[in-house]
Amino acid sequence: MAVQIYHEGAAEFRLPQSAHVFYNPRARLGRDLGVLAMRAEAERLERPLEVLELMAGAGLRTKRYLLEAPVAQMVVNDANYTSFEVLQAHVDGDPRVELHNELAQRLLCRFYLEDRRFDWVDLDPFGTPAPYVPYLTGVVRWEGLLYITATDAPVLCGAQRGEALKSYDAVSAYGRECHEIGLRILIGFVQRRLIQANMHGAPVLSYFDGYCWRTLIRAFKGTRGLNVEHLGFIAQMPDGEYRATMAGVPAPVNPHYNPSTTVRWAGPLWLGPLHDHAFLSAMHRAAREDYFADARRFIAKLNRELDELPIVYSLPVLADRLNRSVPSTRQAIRFLRAQGYRASHVHHCGSAIRTDAPLRVLLGLWEG
Repeated sequence: MAVQIYHEGAAEFRLPQSAHVFYNPRARLGRDLGVLAMRAEAERLERPLEVLELMAGAGLRTKRYLLEAPVAQMVVNDANYTSFEVLQAHVDGDPRVELHNELAQRLLCRFYLEDRRFDWVDLDPFGTPAPYVPYLTGVVRWEGLLYITATDAPVLCGAQRGEALKSYDAVSAYGRECHEIGLRILIGFVQRRLIQANMHGAPVLSYFDGYCWRTLIRAFKGTRGLNVEHLGFIAQMPDGEYRATMAGVPAPVNPHYNPSTTVRWAGPLWLGPLHDHAFLSAMHRAAREDYFADARRFIAKLNRELDELPIVYSLPVLADRLNRSVPSTRQAIRFLRAQGYRASHVHHCGSAIRTDAPLRVLLGLWEG
């Protein structure tokens, strides 16, 4: 079989030309950030990491983690035998690696019974991570990190709302702001599974990169450290204004759907911060090599984001509604700050803003 050679970071990959094994360049940012987060975490712990990678595929992340991150031991698994053969070739007898070729849930159950725990658990499935997340609570160390990926865009972006209820027990929202809401639905789902295991999490790094959603969450023992006000809903009012709210807040009841009077709810989801900015700074310092240039720029963008503000507005949507031209994001941010409100860019959409300003104030941008 013909073999294609790829280079990424410090690694070289030899992949057979097959429909089952392929190189996805769009996922490179996630691998870059994973390496940098591992470096930052090893610096925090002052020791190399013990890593569990549950769905390694052909081993692209595996090889980069081994070459570029401080790894003491790495348990690597993939259930697909075709991928596993390529994975074996990429690992090439590294003594730090323990290989498995079985279903992720089965492996997680066995590790739980054996009381094996890891500093870093990597879950990168095709589609939703929901079926696997409850099993992760039994294998992550206290204050260890869960790096979880979701690629089910139609579900998290509101096109398949029934599937969102099935996968995330949450209602998603369809519209230009769906990527933000989808990210917060994913984090909220992980938090609720942690809470059920008498744990709670703190997001360290969370983003949508145009291809998938990823969140890096630090897991803590117990639930006392959780701020319950960070779990709630985002409601879209009849005039289009978004509001963050918690369960128990009265909502209008409409027996018949009417877009002019109906409040639309998304959630439950995460209303708290998306990032740990001190950790992001450590990642930025760790990006020493030239090939991390794109990752450095992305981290700097995340670090400038007011990620604790869960409300996002698409400027083109508002401009279309008013039949006016679209202002620049920088202009909108300056305008809102001049009115005494907080505002910033949104890392996953250059034409959207985060703000705590009411919609009526934001619409003033088009007055005059």
